[in-house]
Amino acid sequence: MFAEPFRSYRMLLIIDCGGGYHIVLSGFDQPETSVGQTVRMGAPVGSLKGSAAVIGLELRQNGRPVNPTPWLKSTRR
Repeated sequence: MFAEPFRSYRMLLIIDCGGGYHIVLSGFDQPETSVGQTVRMGAPVGSLKGSAAVIGLELRQNGRPVNPTPWLKSTRR
């Protein structure tokens, strides 16, 4: 839905997940997706430069923030 630099968030991406849910991601140096493109699970949506880069994540439902913890799968092994 959105893929542009925004204020101090650097590159801001907003992905429509359906059902009133949106993922807001910030901190990218370069997007690897464009507005209107379908994003598949596991596909890269942006790139970072430097080892100290930080990504911001927010899950929203109908415009309101939702705790994303139950939605996140641990990748630790």
